[in-house]
Amino acid sequence: MKKLLWSILSGLLVSTAALGQQPADLVLLNGKLFTADATQPTAQALAIRGARIVAVGTTADISKLAGPRTRRIDLQGRTCTPGFNDAHNHFTPAPRGTTLAFTTMEPSWVETTLALTAAVQQAPAGSWVYGWVGRAVVTDEQVTRAALDRLAPNHPVLLRAYYGHGYIANSRALQQLGIGEQQPDPLGGYYEHTAAGPLNGRFWEYAQWQPSRTLATQTPDSVALTELRQLSAEALRLGITSVQLFSFLPFERFVRLLAQAKLPIRVRAIPFSPTTPQQRDLSEVRQLPALQRGLPATVQASGMKWVLDGTPYERGAALRQPYQDRPGWTGKLNFSEAEVARMVQESVDFKQQLLVHCAGDRTAEAVLQAMEQNGAANSWPARRVRIEHGDGLIGDLLPRARALGVVVVQNPSHFTEPELFHQRWGTKMQPLGSLVKAGVPVALGSDGPLNPFLNIMLAGITPSNPAEALTREQAVRAYTYGSAFAEFAEKDKGRLAAGQLADVVVLSQDIFAVPPPELPKTSSVLTLIGGQVVYDAKVLK
Repeated sequence: MKKLLWSILSGLLVSTAALGQQPADLVLLNGKLFTADATQPTAQALAIRGARIVAVGTTADISKLAGPRTRRIDLQGRTCTPGFNDAHNHFTPAPRGTTLAFTTMEPSWVETTLALTAAVQQAPAGSWVYGWVGRAVVTDEQVTRAALDRLAPNHPVLLRAYYGHGYIANSRALQQLGIGEQQPDPLGGYYEHTAAGPLNGRFWEYAQWQPSRTLATQTPDSVALTELRQLSAEALRLGITSVQLFSFLPFERFVRLLAQAKLPIRVRAIPFSPTTPQQRDLSEVRQLPALQRGLPATVQASGMKWVLDGTPYERGAALRQPYQDRPGWTGKLNFSEAEVARMVQESVDFKQQLLVHCAGDRTAEAVLQAMEQNGAANSWPARRVRIEHGDGLIGDLLPRARALGVVVVQNPSHFTEPELFHQRWGTKMQPLGSLVKAGVPVALGSDGPLNPFLNIMLAGITPSNPAEALTREQAVRAYTYGSAFAEFAEKDKGRLAAGQLADVVVLSQDIFAVPPPELPKTSSVLTLIGGQVVYDAKVLK
């Protein structure tokens, strides 16, 4: 009886709307809609007028909003969701060069030497040679400037950890990057030295920032624009309609390039500031008010991010207990607790959202403590301080994070090394399901390959801790509404609901029904942003 009454009322509401408003520009009919809207979780159809959704409901009801000029798309029973929002990714172009070819993400040093030897035989003398390597190479202390010089005396060579923490350069690369023999350590990072004193070519954390900026600065605008457009095209094919990006490009240039690129996807650019030997550089954060003016509607510039520790790969994440495979070592904070407290206060002073990379539980605790000691606890939820990764937000820290309104942006691709991580820090880290249960807002991002369906699969099995798995619905909601909430955009996107921007994706398969291994094969067959078709696989009529 209640269902019948609701059906009658719903029909009356839609009919009234149809009489009082212009017809929809576009209707999507006969679909399986996951709305990410708690008030109406599922539907069959929706109507779009201009850039926004005007109604969501049954196919019969939405059909009443169509007029003679309305475009009708039959979804043929396909799954339709809000556009995905990658809440954490990076974009940093580099000058053209040769990239070492490996068969895995964890090449050995022997494999690296063979690949480097082959590459320098083909690459023009003086041209860059890059290598993305893993912990086996980065933590191998025999891999130094001298070793690379012997293999590649005529080329600048830069090896970088694929997970972002740890660089190794030869002498030519150090020269090209402007790193002198007496280079002082920047705040939050350091250069390694030989026993005799000179740099050994290995550098960590914020010592990576300025060299990465130097590389980005040497990259022509034309190359950066091409790579931005390639990223956008891949995102659209995967149903991603929003991306939140960090870049080593000087921030003013990054924002200018985003505006110039005229990408169809929505991009939030977030300052990824460097440091000097004396202090953190806040100049780009201070530029934000001026940079925010005159941007296209699809580009936003806001926030301030700091990386507070490393990762478990190199045992750089700061822990409250020693690493299980290195007694007495608890990792390290990149910045003192007093400096973390200053970051928290600056976010208030600049009226900018604070985003902090926290891998270890000691790091997360330092952030929560700084917030608790800075004003009333109930003043923090509105600021939505973000903990990126949040692997250490466990146990006693959860209720503190909930009370402060902390948002966690997790990257399920980080869950793929259970054996190593258990060896490093046991089985209690990397929460996901427990965050949701505790009422901590969760967003998802890739922090690597864009594929959201790979990350949805990993969020649903959490290899490092299966008890932390999310349901498919929870994972998709985190990747849509959760990511919008994480950037203060939930009033405009993240749900299929009347009044929301019409950022909509129709998928190649039912992501709520296929077995987990099939999820990464998903793609979009139709992607809409602001009611406009920006990707069409020509599957639907």
